[in-house]
Order: sequence, then structure tokens, then C-alpha cells
Amino acid sequence: MGQVLYDQQLFKESLVCFKRAAELQPTDVRLRFRSGNCYHVLGNHTELKSEFISALDAAEAGGNHWGYLLPQIHVNLGIALEFECMVISACEHYREFAILCPTHFRALKLLGSALLGVGEYKAAVKALEEAIYMKNDYADAHCDLPSALHAIGDDENVIKEFQKAIDLKPGHVDALYNLGCLYMDMGR
Repeated sequence: MGQVLYDQQLFKESLVCFKRAAELQPTDVRLRFRSGNCYHVLGNHTELKSEFISALDAAEAGGNHWGYLLPQIHVNLGIALEFECMVISACEHYREFAILCPTHFRALKLLGSALLGVGEYKAAVKALEEAIYMKNDYADAHCDLPSALHAIGDDENVIKEFQKAIDLKPGHVDALYNLGCLYMDMGR
């Protein structure tokens, strides 16, 4: 019932169902995970983090039974932690996501962006370049890569990468803004 309500975008009602189901089946990781997703849509980041931590604890305690859900729990928990400005902790969950799903371009982009945020620039470049290698038309990775390149002093490709992001997604606000700032710093 909760999933049907969620699919109909009745998130508050869906959350009530998931919470009640979790009371009846406390070891079902999916219910905590889905409750966390509801909290995300509703903008309640404190409860979101709590639900994903509970889901992660239950999934790890449940052995391989919930292994298929672990990568998504890690990425969602990372996103929740970033909302609370806990970027270093988010990096750890993005790393786990990337380890569990090494060919998932989004995992590497999220990891690269978080590493950029905590000042691990060389590692950020590596993760973002790998994300682009896996999905060359990933505009968000092309947008974050030049910031990491600039941070390590490799300015040769910065403009080209920002432009690639804009070419892929002409209204990419972050790429346009960052490229404008770069031109301003260059006196252009």
C-alpha cells in the first residue's frame, strides 16, 4: 500500500504505511529505505538520515539477504549527510557505493564532487574523470571536473570542460556561473 501511495506522489500517506509496516516487520530493510525516500521528498533531512542509518544497520546485520539494497542505501545516506554539511562522512558512503557498484558513473560523480568539497582534489579529478569515461555525456561530471582541475593547477582543460558541460546541457546553471567566474578572474 505504501508503495502505491508513493507512486501516486502521496508521500505523507505513504510514509504512514511504511512506518506501520516497519513496526510489524522490523527486520525488513526495504521499509526503512522507503521511509527514508519519503522523508527526502518531504524535505525532512533529520529523519531521512536516521532512517537510512537504521536501514544500513539492518542491512549489514541481515547478511546477503539485503545486499542488493546496500549500494542505494549508501548513496542515499551520503546525500542525506551532505544536506547536513557532513561531507567527509558522505564521502565514505559514496566510496562504499563506488566499491559495491564500480561501473556506476553516478557513484563516481558523487564521490568526486564530495572529494572536491573536502579538498581531496587529485582524488576528485580521478573519480570525475572515471565517471566521464563511463558516461561521456554526463554534463554534471563535466561541470565539476574543471573545478577540481583548477584546484590542482591544471588550468589547460578547465574552460574546455566547462564548455563541454554547457554543450551537453545548454542551461547548466552551475557550469555557466563557474565559467563566468573563471572568465572574470582572467579579466575576460
